[in-house]
Amino acid sequence: MTINHFFLRVSHANVSALAKFYTTALKPIGYTLIIQPAPGLYGFGSDYPYFWLKALEPGETPMSTHTAFNAPDHKAVDDFWKLAQEAGGKDEGAPGLRHDYSVSPYYAAFVRDLDGNVIEAVCLGK
Repeated sequence: MTINHFFLRVSHANVSALAKFYTTALKPIGYTLIIQPAPGLYGFGSDYPYFWLKALEPGETPMSTHTAFNAPDHKAVDDFWKLAQEAGGKDEGAPGLRHDYSVSPYYAAFVRDLDGNVIEAVCLGK
C-alpha cells in the first residue's frame, strides 16, 4: 500500500512564504506546484498533488512534523539541501549516507522549513 497524499497544516501567516519555500526546495526531486484550488491551499507533485500545504485558521498553532521525499539520486538530495537553505530553511543534517537508518544504502539530507517542520530528501539503494 502507498500513501495517496499528505497534508501539512501550516501557519496562516506563513502559508505564502512556505509555498515559495517548497516550490524551490522540492524542485530537485521533481515536485512542482500543480494546483492551488483555494486560498491557503497548495498542491505539489510530479503528476498528481501528493503533498499539500493547508493554512490553519488565524491564531491556530502548527505542530512540527517530519516528511521524507524520495529523490532519484544523490545529486537531487544535494540540490534539495542547498536550495531549501537558500529559500530560508535551516540545516538539520547535511547530505550523506546514514548507515544506521536502513539495510539499503540511505543517502539523505534534512532541512527545517519556515514553520519548524523537518523535511528530508532520501535516495535509497544507489
